[in-house]
Amino acid sequence: MITQTQGNNEMINNLDKAVKENSKDAPKWLEEYRSNALNRFQELGIPNVKDEEWKYTNISSIAKTSFQGAQNNEDTTLDSLKNYINEKDINIVFINGFFSKKFSTIDDSSSGISISTLQDAILSDEKKIKSLLEKYNEKETTSFVALNKALSTDGILISIEKKAVMKKLIHILHISDTQATSFTSPRTIITSEKLSEATVLESHIGLNNDQTYLANALTDIFLEENAILHYCKIQAESKKAYHLGNTRVWQERNSNFNSLSVMIGSAINRNDLDIVLNGEGINSTLNGLYMPFDKQHMDNHTCVDHRFPNCTSNQLYKGILSDASRAVFNGKIFVKDLAQQTNSYQLNKNILLGKDCRVDTKPQLEIFADDVKCTHGATIGQLNEDELFYLQTRCIPRKEAIRMLSKGFINDLLFHFEDDNVSQKIHQLLDPSLNKL
Repeated sequence: MITQTQGNNEMINNLDKAVKENSKDAPKWLEEYRSNALNRFQELGIPNVKDEEWKYTNISSIAKTSFQGAQNNEDTTLDSLKNYINEKDINIVFINGFFSKKFSTIDDSSSGISISTLQDAILSDEKKIKSLLEKYNEKETTSFVALNKALSTDGILISIEKKAVMKKLIHILHISDTQATSFTSPRTIITSEKLSEATVLESHIGLNNDQTYLANALTDIFLEENAILHYCKIQAESKKAYHLGNTRVWQERNSNFNSLSVMIGSAINRNDLDIVLNGEGINSTLNGLYMPFDKQHMDNHTCVDHRFPNCTSNQLYKGILSDASRAVFNGKIFVKDLAQQTNSYQLNKNILLGKDCRVDTKPQLEIFADDVKCTHGATIGQLNEDELFYLQTRCIPRKEAIRMLSKGFINDLLFHFEDDNVSQKIHQLLDPSLNKL
């Protein structure tokens, strides 16, 4: 149980009990790993607007809500999932944070890929999973990453084997189907070995739009030399839910990471994407799309750490805001003194459709090398009235004209992936939001 309404001491005690409960029958190192993560969370606490990284995102409503540990829902039916599952894909399904063998379609005969739950991975290859879990410095762990490490009990390990080229889409589907005010800690680890290539879609879907819950997700991605990974994350949680997502990517020499983040759900959504370019010749593409409406709040934080020479990173985040919604974009680029010949680009573009909506955008550069090409920028504006008038003179109603121009604004992101299956799923989830414009 996680209780956040009756004081910090009780909350810490309940978290401590949960960690001890989760660590029953676990190896000694895993018990210590979770305990250290809990200590880190207790040290940092729940961030507030006085913290620079959370200056524009107030999560006091989360701190005031009482959350229970999520329960596995055996009543979830295939009919409720049919819109999200394609039998031709490799589907890895979690319901309320629990792996569902019933709904997952993992073809054991598929060559070039290994998929196992984290619990099974600990039993079968303890040395490998231990090295992956301990890859990052614990002292640099943020508050909610530490909380996920402490509380996550079920997760997935996906290993793309050396020289494997996966033609099937790998779809990790996190479904929230609960009647309780629950808390989940989705945990995903993806490793791409040398010269491999794959496409991964990670979706967070809420089936009940009136349900309040908290999803605190952590995804770690490791790319070895010359590996290529196309990665898309879609977040379409309940409109009353909270989603705190952290994605960390570690790239080695000549690897290529091509990503797209799509945010359309939840009351408050925070999405952190941290990239470490740990070798020469690396290419990293970070694209994002967010479409808040009503009083939704969506916060994107990116951090690209250039550590070696001759690397490229490109960021393009676009937002369409309606009603009284709010969005935040904070993009950081670090170029270390060793990282000469770095080429880094960052742009955030926003369209405001509502009179009361607001965007806080903050691109940042910290450059310690002298032979680099780095640019950043941000734009905030409204649709062109002349263009709207032109469409209206062609007998197109104003609302339809707004939808057409808005879709044109984000079209390059909608078709960012060559995989038509991914584009189709993005359109399927975006269409209801576009129809509300």
